[in-house]
Parts: sequence; structure tokens; C-alpha cells
Amino acid sequence: MRMISSTVGAVGDRAFFKQIRRFSWLRKGLSLLFCLLVSLPVAAQDSDKEEKSSGVRFVFKNNPSLRFGKTLRVDFRAKVQTDFRAFSPDITTDEGRFDLQRVRFGLEGDFLRDLEYEVEREFRESFGGRLSKSRWRDVDINIRYFRKFQVRIGKFKTPFSMEQLTGAHRLDFVLRSRVADDLAPGRDVGVSVHGRFFERGLNYDVGVFRRDGEDENAEAIDAETRSERMFAARITGTPLRLLRAPPIAKDLEIGIATTSSNVPEGLNGMRGKTSSGQTFFRRIYVDGTRFRLGTELNWSPGPFSIKSEFIHVSDQRSKQSIRATDLPPLIARGWYLTGTWAITGEKKGEILQPRHPLFMDRGAGAIELAARYEQLRFGSSQHIGLPSRSPRASNILGNSDRVWTLGVNWYLNSFVKIQVNGVHDNIEDIQRTPIEGRTRYWMGILRLQFVM
Repeated sequence: MRMISSTVGAVGDRAFFKQIRRFSWLRKGLSLLFCLLVSLPVAAQDSDKEEKSSGVRFVFKNNPSLRFGKTLRVDFRAKVQTDFRAFSPDITTDEGRFDLQRVRFGLEGDFLRDLEYEVEREFRESFGGRLSKSRWRDVDINIRYFRKFQVRIGKFKTPFSMEQLTGAHRLDFVLRSRVADDLAPGRDVGVSVHGRFFERGLNYDVGVFRRDGEDENAEAIDAETRSERMFAARITGTPLRLLRAPPIAKDLEIGIATTSSNVPEGLNGMRGKTSSGQTFFRRIYVDGTRFRLGTELNWSPGPFSIKSEFIHVSDQRSKQSIRATDLPPLIARGWYLTGTWAITGEKKGEILQPRHPLFMDRGAGAIELAARYEQLRFGSSQHIGLPSRSPRASNILGNSDRVWTLGVNWYLNSFVKIQVNGVHDNIEDIQRTPIEGRTRYWMGILRLQFVM
């Protein structure tokens, strides 16, 4: 430990690792995990045998399910996530040291095979957690009579950003990247047409939504003045399938997405937050079109995975100067690059399934190492005149956050996952940092997750 402390001291942050050793809440987390493990039913293991019956039957594969012949399927879902945090230096956050991040229950299934439905609600405030801005999460139906031209109606995630579209329980890290969290739209009410061609080699999703997403990342100060009527489109595919490429490269997936909406006048510009939720770039005055463009890459050869995204957002500032003249648009750009390695040898897919679950066949679960580097930056499209931090400045003084995240994921079985992340933020402008006079700081996070 002395060698580790001296090495970390050379980097510059011994206090963070001293806090890690003093995690008094670790015992609480392990106790909670033990309770979850004990509560798991043995019948939860996958079975290849499907009972053929026209009546009502109960099935328990990865989750409890009721089957009414071939007419109706009702799957019961549950998601519980608790986070424990430590900071160096100390930072005051809304979540605090312990946070009941998610307690969600829902139903999903299909009716007559061609009508899919999903209903999910947040209940964390009922268990002493923070209040949710929106208790209802995904509430939608999907009509898939024509497999290549399916229609989804209701409240769901807008088709933009690979990571934003990934469920929180399937993320490689505890937190989403800054670029996906701050720049991508969230859920909203709308309708979309989507489908797949060439044996899932080409996927598309086009939709129109009531607003620019109801989640905090796209939400304005006044929830009633968010942008109106957003159009979104996303295309992904595996083009190397059509070429004489090595088999290991044929799963390389790339994509492009865009949105367009109108942002009303006011302090409604995009804002930037650090990993700990502290603001490092405040909203400025905007008015006009908000345009997003995103690109993505996803490659999972065997036990490894590489993912990357780039997102560009432009907010118009029509007549927003102190003289009521047009200002150069506000520009927000960000990207990330991640890599993971399942050191126990499991193939990386949408969900990493341990080959030898804990307590089964003397298994220890699956262990995965993960690393991510990202950058998120804000500024103006033109740099005429002296830069300023004013919300009506012509030349906006830019600010950025560069973040390293290192993590270990332990998949105990199909239901329980433990994630440990160390996050290092580096803010560019010392006058706009969460901690006065300091641009760099650490955050440690331990997440316990139970999903079925």
C-alpha cells in the first residue's frame, strides 16, 4: 500500500485513495448484495424447454412471465441500482455519498405477436430516494405487423446516441459519458417508424417528438419553454458484412444520427456538467434552431469491445446581443472512446452473460475491465472580438471537461452486477470549476445492481 500511495502521490491525489480505504459504507453495500443473492430463485436459470399449452402458464427464465397461449405475453421487470460515492477533494452533490439511483418496475410483452408494449415507472421516492422529475419512463406500443416498417407510439427514447439508447443496467460504466448525458435528447412523447434490412445489416429509425426530450440533459430552466416538435433520424449498419473482410471485422457497426428542433428565446442553451453533476458551463441566451449530428462506432470481437461516439450540437442565437442583433451560434462538441475486456473469456454482446455464475458449478461469475477517455467542450462558432463569459457574448469564452474513467465490472449471475469506477475530471477554466481554485479532482463510485 505504501508503494501505491507514493505512486498516486506522484500523480497528485493521495486523499482520494485514503478515502477509498475508509469506505464505511462498503459493509452496507455487501449486506444489501447478500440479501439480493439469497432472494434469487433457483428456477431462474434459462431453460430450452418451452411448454406448449393453450392455457395460462407461468414461466421464469430471466424474469417472471405469464403466458396466455399465443395470444398474450406479460413479462414482469424490476431494476434496482444503489450508488456509493467518495470525492477528493470533497464535493457537495444532490445525490450525496449514498444514492438510491433507480427502483423501477414495469411490464412488457406482446399481444397476438404483432403488438408489443412496454410500461415502466420509477418508484425510488417510495423507498426514501430522491424525487424523480418524471416517474413514468418508457410507456409505448410497437406495431410490427410489417417487420421492416414497424411503428412505435408513446413515450420512449428518441433515436439518437448509441449510449443514450443503451439501458442503464447494460452500461459498461456506472455513469454515461458526458457527451451522451449532456448533449443527447432524452425520452419524450412521439411516434417513429423503424425497421431492419439485410438480416439486421441495416437499421433505421425516423421519428417526430413533442419536444426536445424531457430528461434533464435537454431540459431548459422552465420546463414549459423547451424546444418544440423535434425531428430525429438514425441509421446504423454493419457494412463489412457485404465485403470480403475477415470474419472478426464483419461485426463492426457504424451509425449516424441527427435531430432538428426549435428552441424558444431565453436561457435555454445547452449546458455542461461534470461527472459529479456540477455545472462547468452555464446556459446562455439562445433563440432559433437546435441541430444535432452524431456518429458512432461499435465493435465487439470476442471478449473485447471498442465503442466511440462524436456529437455536435449547434444552437442559434437570433437577436440575442445586447443590441438585439444576431450572435454566432453556440457550439457544443464531445466525443468518447471506450474499451472493455472480459478477462474470464465471455463473448461481449448487448449483455455479458457469465458462463459460470456465482454459487453455480463452483463458478465465480464474469469479470470485465473497462476504460474510457472523453472530452466535452462548449464555445461559439466564431471568435470575433474578445472572449467573454457573458450569456450574451459574441465570442463565448470556451470551457471543456476531459474525463478518464477506469472500472471493473463483476457479473455474479444474470441478475446481479457490481461496478467499481474511478473517475478523474479536468476542467479547462479555473474560474468555472466545482471547487474554487482547483481544476482536477477524483470521484470513486461503487454500484450494486439487481435486474430481472
